[in-house]
Amino acid sequence: MQTGGHILSDFNSAMEDFRQKMITIGSLTQQNLENAIRGLLDRNIELCNQVIADDEEVDQLEIIIDEEGVLLMSKYRLFAGDLRMVISSMKITNNLERISDHAVSIAKRSRKILRNSELPENRLVEPIYQLANNMLTKALTAYNDGSKEIALEVIRADDELDALHKSTHRKLTKCLEGECSNYKDYLNLVFICRWLERVGDLSVNIAEDVVFMETATDIRHGGELSDEEE
Repeated sequence: MQTGGHILSDFNSAMEDFRQKMITIGSLTQQNLENAIRGLLDRNIELCNQVIADDEEVDQLEIIIDEEGVLLMSKYRLFAGDLRMVISSMKITNNLERISDHAVSIAKRSRKILRNSELPENRLVEPIYQLANNMLTKALTAYNDGSKEIALEVIRADDELDALHKSTHRKLTKCLEGECSNYKDYLNLVFICRWLERVGDLSVNIAEDVVFMETATDIRHGGELSDEEE
């Protein structure tokens, strides 16, 4: 990074603005996901519509963050830690945008389900959402706090989410067996549960980027931290 009083001040201000935009896109994404599920469980079509409308703000923020990240890397001579933070943030933003897209997909399927009578099986979605959302919350906290420990908790939780998703999928598949007047509703629930499982996968991606940001170690695809880093 370049030195000099005013340049250092400009750099610190730019980095803080960049981080604040990251906090904003994380908050918006999580709100979209919550509104999509609440729309389904509370039978509130307006919440579903709000998710679809609010996704545009997430999309635009992703573009802005990418542009500002490139500007930071081209304008300042970044130290390794700052460079990892900017690169990881841009990758995290892409994962958040994909989570928001899944929230939109959930909201659209939920609107279809809400056209019909309420199904008791709608509630099967809630435990998967709670676990996936908890993973997302921890992934965002890990980023904001620079905590590899919290990030590793997210990664470890993925097996539990996968098991819960498989169990719920089996229950919904049973509902689809034979002749069923609510066939499309059950099928929509299968898709919603799958997208929630993907939210967990994307949260793991975010956590892995946090670990790289904090330790310079890439743990994707079977990579591991050294004993000193754990």
